[in-house]
Amino acid sequence: MLKTVIIADDLTGANDTGAILAQDGMKVGTILKTSDKDHFKDFDVLCISTNSRGMLPAEAYEKVKNAANLFENKEALFFSKRIDSTLRGNVGAEIDSIIETLGNDTIAIVVASFPNSGRVSIGDLLLVNGVPLQNTEVAKDPTSPIKSSRVTEIVKKQSKYSVGYISLDQVLKGEKVIKNEVLEKAKDNKIIVIDAQTLNDIDEIAKGCVESKLKFVAIDPGTFTAAVARVLFKREEVVKAAGKILCGIGSASNLTREQVNFLKSQRNPLIVKANTIEFLNKDLKEKEINRVVNEVVEKESNYNILVVTTTIDEKDVLDFSEIKNTYKFDKKECANLITDAIATIVHRIIDKLGNKIGGVYTSGGDVSEDFCTKIEAAGFDVKDEVIPLAIYNKVIGGVFDGMPMVTKGGLVGNKETLVTCVDYLETKISS
Repeated sequence: MLKTVIIADDLTGANDTGAILAQDGMKVGTILKTSDKDHFKDFDVLCISTNSRGMLPAEAYEKVKNAANLFENKEALFFSKRIDSTLRGNVGAEIDSIIETLGNDTIAIVVASFPNSGRVSIGDLLLVNGVPLQNTEVAKDPTSPIKSSRVTEIVKKQSKYSVGYISLDQVLKGEKVIKNEVLEKAKDNKIIVIDAQTLNDIDEIAKGCVESKLKFVAIDPGTFTAAVARVLFKREEVVKAAGKILCGIGSASNLTREQVNFLKSQRNPLIVKANTIEFLNKDLKEKEINRVVNEVVEKESNYNILVVTTTIDEKDVLDFSEIKNTYKFDKKECANLITDAIATIVHRIIDKLGNKIGGVYTSGGDVSEDFCTKIEAAGFDVKDEVIPLAIYNKVIGGVFDGMPMVTKGGLVGNKETLVTCVDYLETKISS
């Protein structure tokens, strides 16, 4: 079912933005001939190129208007006006067109940043790999030369509407402040330009804009559009993977907590934290294992990523000196009991959910080994290296023969590694 429409001023821009949304599991199509729109009935996202970057502003206005009017039920769709990452073309005229076509109550949110391509907006200045826009090659562009680095200035010169601005220092305060800033700026402006330096900034902007409940259109090179789509259409509704990803995480390092929390900020996982101290008490261990398993099984229907972990916050880390006095276990014995319990939980969840689980991610060598022992695996068919020391395999033998699995050391990678591994695993099981 169609959810998002992307109108770009050239074909490569349309495809580029579409590809970003496709990475989130959406079914994305690019229409080459508007007469063929009926061929794309089952797509989540449709991209259309107006090829209007080099046109006169009035012509570009009509092209965008005609593209938007291809869709009758506009109120039910999220629209994006994809702009060039260096602000070339008829940015202002096309913003005016999409605003007026979608209705007078529409606000245009301009987020010119594209961090993965080195484009960031700080202090209203668009920097390309650290260089102000006006000092780059686009200043000499034969059809759309850029003479200013200020995003608001470029938009104001081309649009007939007033332009508001939200600075990076406000963005860094998070979605609630952004929401309030957007609502305030929208009182006097039809267009709002917002700074962003990182992907996390853009995610916060997306959340704040959606929380504002304003009707808005995304004006950006693609990253902001994808972030809004993730907020509007929760990942579990659009992921086409052949099964869920189950993550068993036994490491209690600071890096592991960063990875779990980054996954939470970027995706929509179900995260269930085990009360690890109870794994050390033979009278409480089985009860806690069953609690975690049952919570995952009861809630899984709303999520495509299921995470069982021993730690989310620093306070979750056990004090082994105190444990030694209470339970008479040393650090190694405690770790063995905890990893065995996590492996048991992962095994039981798969046993209960069956084919709903398409792949497994385990963090911590002991968890991986204990899990494979419990499922009676003979070994791994090693397929690929996701990142160094995070390996994609297929299980050989045992009750889950052939299951896709990523194994990773507990102290491996950076904060983004868990997201990278989950995305990789989803790609493998969906194909």
